[in-house]
This record gives sequence, structure tokens and C-alpha cells, in this order.
Amino acid sequence: MKTLRSLSCLAGMVLVPALFAPLAADARPLPARSLAPLSSLLMPLPRLVGAHLFMSSLDSAPRSTRAGHSYLLHGIVVNDGSAAARGPVVVHLLRVGTPPLAIGRTVIGLAAHASTDVGVRIRLPRGLDQGSYALVACVRRAGGRGHLGCVTAERHLEIGSRSGVRATRVSAAAPAAACSSGAHSLSPYGAHVYPETGNGGYTSLHTDVFLNYDTASNLLLPRTHVVLSDRATQCLTDFSLDFERTSPNTKDGPDLTIGSVLVNGQPATFTFVQPTYPGDPNGQNDPDPRAHEAGQLNPVGGPDNNPLPPACSPELLSTDPNKQFDLDGSQCPANKLVITPSRPISSGASFAVEVEYTGRLGVHNDGDGTTEGWFRIDQQNDAGGFVTTEPVATEDWMPLNDHPSAKPTYDFYDTVPPGKTAIANGELVSQLANLPDANFPGGSTTWHWHSPEGIASYLVENSIGSYGLSERIASSGIQYYEAQDLAIPKPKTAANKAIMDMQEDILNFQTGFNGTYPFTTDGVVIGVPAASFEEEMQTKITFANGKIDLQTLHHENMHQWWGDNVSEANYNLTFFKEGLATLGEFFFIAANAQATAGGSAAAFEQSLVNTFNSVYAGSDLLWTGAPSDPRPYTLFSGSKTYLRPGIGYIALRLILGPANFNAALQQIQGAVLHRVVGHRLSAGRWSEPAADHRARARRRGFSLLIDFHACCFAT
Repeated sequence: MKTLRSLSCLAGMVLVPALFAPLAADARPLPARSLAPLSSLLMPLPRLVGAHLFMSSLDSAPRSTRAGHSYLLHGIVVNDGSAAARGPVVVHLLRVGTPPLAIGRTVIGLAAHASTDVGVRIRLPRGLDQGSYALVACVRRAGGRGHLGCVTAERHLEIGSRSGVRATRVSAAAPAAACSSGAHSLSPYGAHVYPETGNGGYTSLHTDVFLNYDTASNLLLPRTHVVLSDRATQCLTDFSLDFERTSPNTKDGPDLTIGSVLVNGQPATFTFVQPTYPGDPNGQNDPDPRAHEAGQLNPVGGPDNNPLPPACSPELLSTDPNKQFDLDGSQCPANKLVITPSRPISSGASFAVEVEYTGRLGVHNDGDGTTEGWFRIDQQNDAGGFVTTEPVATEDWMPLNDHPSAKPTYDFYDTVPPGKTAIANGELVSQLANLPDANFPGGSTTWHWHSPEGIASYLVENSIGSYGLSERIASSGIQYYEAQDLAIPKPKTAANKAIMDMQEDILNFQTGFNGTYPFTTDGVVIGVPAASFEEEMQTKITFANGKIDLQTLHHENMHQWWGDNVSEANYNLTFFKEGLATLGEFFFIAANAQATAGGSAAAFEQSLVNTFNSVYAGSDLLWTGAPSDPRPYTLFSGSKTYLRPGIGYIALRLILGPANFNAALQQIQGAVLHRVVGHRLSAGRWSEPAADHRARARRRGFSLLIDFHACCFAT
């Protein structure tokens, strides 16, 4: 979300450095592997005074785990400080909405600059409710005191249910005559907001990201690759991904090169082609150049008055409104990576795509001239990257199915220079130090993060640099991560942390409207690059320019439900999640009014009415054009994306009443868990049978909410 900053008018970090469990010199981490033998190898790191303990890794429990039984888990503890320490290692069982439960404990003593294998016997209590539980092992940094240093076992415990299964490499052949190319777009005919993104013919299931990143040069090094596990929805002769290797922004854009592509372990051929406007009756390889032109609107227009819909949104190098149509009618770049496997892939078959690539990471210039993507940090004693990528710039640092409706789960294995920190979505699984190799002559650290929930393409987070990282476990069973660039001045770091520490209270407040929090973790990353916006990166909200503000944190955290859990099916529906996140700001303003009035509920309601009246009486531009029909230039700058739907939800809340409105929100959250909503969403599809008058009222509220979108935001 590119926060509409004008809404504001309505209203000590711990360094986590490398760990010391080295791999073989030529090893690279894999999704499932055995830990290498422990070693006394120490990488050259900033000197840490005093003890500094933290968990490096924790094995997953056996898949056959059952409640009421005990199991021995193994992990690694590291002390990279200058003093010996002794303290407990505690294994917690976490489930969102349930207090943390300590199920295993042991005590370790560790000399300075040392690591040790540790065994902890856990006992699972009888009578555990059905569901998914995280196993989290923690030590205190100074032994018996200080911040926590935790890791989460990669595989959750599944009590009374089966865990999701990743795609396997299936290579069943199919008759070529029955097969065809996958679609090069997921947008409908006539779409004019980033219609070039997304790819059809398969469903994205899981992605493993292996970055070998040199922070000083901002380069991805050899052995960098992604493995995308997908399932074919048709018989495929070929399929596509989105990958912007280079861009018109020669200074800050990417410069990436593909080395090889494998499908199910076999070499595949690949090429890059231009996108074609969705629904072209002449097909994706239409020879007419007009079928591959950029534009802000449908039709393209431009110098030659092109009557066709745009195939892509323009990449503007200026935010000047007088130049927004300058690239209309220009040719779209060839950013569609078309892959042809050695033989067709049968419909229903799961398959794995491995793309190896190297080069410079960079940003994408959007249809409004702003930039998003991988922002380089290049300051004295501070180098790395800061990632914030709405709406499409994940493809500027990795190949993927770049569309909000594609929501695979993720594992990240970031190998970086010693002393650098990698921060990605979800749970921190491990930090492992590696022996020197050709990429990193001074050694390296591999950070493994795991997201058990699917992530929309523009919400994939992976910032790497000199970040201070801390974490805590809340009484609700949610893990909170906080990260700030160490270049931020200490007084500002302290002020930022005071606001970051409010995230748990914000989440609890918003749970009253939205229902149960849909993820296992939450957190904030504050970087120093001068990005023009904040973003609701899933479980790791990003703030740029070295600062954070409380009202925007309310907005972005509301997005964890709206945009992250329940995602929009296409870019023209951005108003859906931005309006609800704006409502989150309005709730924050109302809560302040309530507190000022001594806790009066009437003051809360009156504040919402006042907000509605203030916005409603504003500019007539609020009512010109439909929120569901933006153009790229206005997608994140127009009040129709934020204020109009925001006050629309206030009006609907007044019509339904607060209880029914909240019930409708919560019903959508539960019914569309980790999926997407679009124009075709209907109350009948998601509603539960009405058992009493309250259930009927909730169903009516849900139906009205959907009808409200159709009548008030589509025209």
C-alpha cells in the first residue's frame, strides 16, 4: 500500500549477527537437510561486549507427533559475545489466540565465541485443540535475562489435521495435440492497470528463494536461484513467469541475467516476449505491434490513436502529471519469461521450475513515475537492500507469477556476508554460518525464513543489510519481530521503537473488528532509503526514510487482514483493501476521541460521523470516476482509492449497526482465509446457513457489503 499521507490531517535494538554452524564449502541450503557438524569456526564480526546467546536452529518434531507423548528435539545455541553465559533454553508451543505454553526446558552453559548442540525433551499436553501449532525455542541474550533469541521449527505440529503438501516433481507426459500455451496474463479483456502481470495455466503452490547476495556491490552471486512449485490447470506445452531483467531506469533499475532453467530437474528452453493485451482474439503472439503497446487507459490512444486495450502500464521516469500520457502508444518491454519444458505437462500434474540467475537488483518505475522494488542501501558503513514492492516490483529481484491472486507459501534462504541480517516474511527458522567459498571468501551466513501462509506477489519481503533485529512472544501466541537499520540515529531509533512496541496493542484493537489474526507472526522493518511509501508487507510492515508514525501503522496493520489475508483479485480492486485500511485509521482517530471523552462509546461513534461529514463535504473530485476504474497514474494517489471507500464503509457500518458490520468482516475473513476476492464474490458462496436471527443478520450484512461494493465503488 502506498499510504495516502494526507490522511494524517484527520488525526534499543539488538543486533543479530551470524551463527556458527558451518556447512561444507560447496554446500547450499535446501528446503530439507541435515545440519552439518558443529565447528569452532568464527567469522569476522563486529565485536559484541558481554554474553550474546541465541538459538541458531531447531529440528522439527516427527510427523507422527501425537498429543500426550514426549519427544527429544535437537537445536543449536550460539554465544558470539565476549563473555561466558549460562541460562535456560525453553521450547514454546504457539497457536494464535492461545497463550504460549512452555513444553520443554533445559539449561546450557556456553563459553564466549562458542556454539553447542542442545537436546530438549518436550511433552505435548493431552487435550490439545485441533489445529496448527508452532514450535519455538528461545534463550535470553545474556543467559537468564535480556531480549529473546528465538527460532521456529520449519514444520508446524498438526493436531487432528493434515498439513499442506508441497508440489512434487511429476513428469507425466501428455499428447502434444491436447496441450497449449499457458496464458501470459491473469487480467480480463479491457484491463488497463498493470495488465501485463500474472500467468495462467497453473496454480502457484510454494516458492523456495535462494539468494546469494553481496551487500557491498548489490549483486546476486552465482548459485542464486528460485524453485517454484506449481500445479498445471491445463495441459501445458509452455508457460510463463514475470521477470524484469532491465528497465528504462538505467541508474536504479535491475540488470539481471538468467543462467539456466530446469523443469522437474530437466533443462528447459526459455525466451522473453512482450505481453499482449488480455483477450486478444489473434492470440498471445499477435503480429500487430499495436497489440503490445503501453497505455494509461483503454483504448491506448497515443500518437497513432491505437484503438486496442493496453498490453502493459507505462514505466514513467517522472511524476509530473503533465507527462503521465507521454509513453502511451510505446512498445511494452519483453518481461514475460516463456519456458518450454522438454515434454508437455499434463493437466493436474505438479511440477517444479528452477531458475538460476545473477546480477544487479533494482527498482521498477510505476505508471505514476514513483519507484518500488529493491532499494539499494549505499552509505558509509551501511550497505544492502530494502524491499518494498507494491504493486509489481517483486519481478525486479526474482522471477515469479507476479499477480496478487497468486499466493504461494514461501521459504527464504538468504546467504549474505557475516554481520548482515536478512529479514523476510513469516518465522525465523535458522541462521547458519558457512565456510568461505568463491562467493564469500570471508565466510557467510544463511538466514532461513518460512511463511506457512500464502503471500500475494507484491507482499513478498526480503530486506538484507545492517539491521538490528529483536523479537518477542505475545500472550496471544503471536511472534513479533522489530527491525531497524543500524544507521538510524539512536534518538530516532528509540522513538521508532516506542511506536513499534504498540503494534501488539494495535493488533488486539483491530481484532475486535476483523476477528482472529490470520498469521503466526507480525512485525515492522524500518529502512533508510527514501522510498515514497510505506507498505503492508505480509507480517513485516515496511517503513522508509528511517521513521515510523502511529496512524500509518494502524493503516498498515489493518492490511494484514485486508490485502494480505483476504487479497484483491486484480489491481482495479485496490480500493477494496485500501478503503478498509483507511477505515482502520478512522477507528484509530475515533478511539482517541473516545479516550479523550473518558471512554464514552458515543464519542467513538460521533468521531466516525464527523470524519464522514468532513470527507464528504470535501472536493467534488471524490465523486468523479469509479474507485474500481483507476488508471496507473492515479491508483495510489487518488482519494477514490482511500477516502471514498473509507467513508463508504463508515456509512455501511451505520446502516448495519456495529455488531452486524463486524460480523460481516469476520465472516469474510474466515471464509476467504488466505485467498482472494473479486467482482464475482457472492454472499451465497461464502455464507453459512442461518441458524437463528443473529446468523441471518450476519448473512444480510455480508450480502449488503458485497452489494455495496457493486453499487458504490463500480460507478
